This record gives sequence, structure tokens and C-alpha cells, in this order.
Amino acid sequence: MKIRTRLLLALTLLGLGGCGLYKWQKPGADDAAFTADSTACQQIRNPDGYAPCMQQRGWTLNN
Repeated sequence: MKIRTRLLLALTLLGLGGCGLYKWQKPGADDAAFTADSTACQQIRNPDGYAPCMQQRGWTLNN
């Protein structure tokens, strides 16, 4: 994972940490499915960002 991606992920997680506990959820999906989709979304150069990529794959962010 590139340093820039790691930094962005760390800052995102720190930012969400102050807002409460958030979790990506997808009906019928397990941890392996989340890891696969999350990794793919981190690697794709999506101009809209990580969250829209995850949402396009059927994930919702819940608290």
C-alpha cells in the first residue's frame, strides 16, 4: 500500500473515531468480502473517493 493511501486511510479512521463507531455493512457479506472490496476501492483512482466506490459495491456506512 502506498504511503499516501495509508495516510489517507489513517486520517479517515481518526476523523471517524471522533464521531462514534461506524461500520460498513452489506447484507450477506463477510469480513473477507469487505476486505476484498475495501482493498479494491483503495487502489482504484476514483475521483469521487473511497465511500462512493464502496457504495457502488453495495456497502452502506452505519453507526
